[in-house]
Amino acid sequence: MKGRTKVTLVMLLMAGAFIYLIFLGLKEGSMFYFEVAEYNAKLPSIASERVRVNGSVVWNTVNYDTKLRRLTFTMKDTKGPEKLQIEYMGAPPDLVEQEGVTVVAEGSYRSTDKVFVSSKLLIKCPSKYERKEGDKA
Repeated sequence: MKGRTKVTLVMLLMAGAFIYLIFLGLKEGSMFYFEVAEYNAKLPSIASERVRVNGSVVWNTVNYDTKLRRLTFTMKDTKGPEKLQIEYMGAPPDLVEQEGVTVVAEGSYRSTDKVFVSSKLLIKCPSKYERKEGDKA
C-alpha cells in the first residue's frame, strides 16, 4: 500500500506542476497588443500592465548610452501623429536606427517620467519583398 501511495503522490505532484506551467505560459502569451494611439488613449488606466505596443521609430530620436546600456527613442503611431517615449536596457537591435523601421516594444509604462519601459524589442523586417505598385507577378 505504501508503494501505491507514493506513486499516487508523485503523479499528483507532476500533474500540479504541469498545470502550473501551462498557466504560466498562457499568462505570458496573453499580453494585450496596441498601436501607439490606442495605448496613449488607455493611459493611465493600463500603465502598470505589461503590454506590447507597435509603432515606427522616429528618425533622429535614437540615443544609446554605452555605459548604461540604455537605448531611448520616440515611437510614432503607424497611422497617426501620436508618439510614445521608449526606454530599453540592453544592446540595441541592428535595424533600430533605420528610418521608418517598425518596432514592437514589450513592457509597461513608468508614470513618473512618462516613459514606456521595454524589456523586449522586436524589429519588424522591412517589406522589401512585397510587389511595388505597377509590377506584375
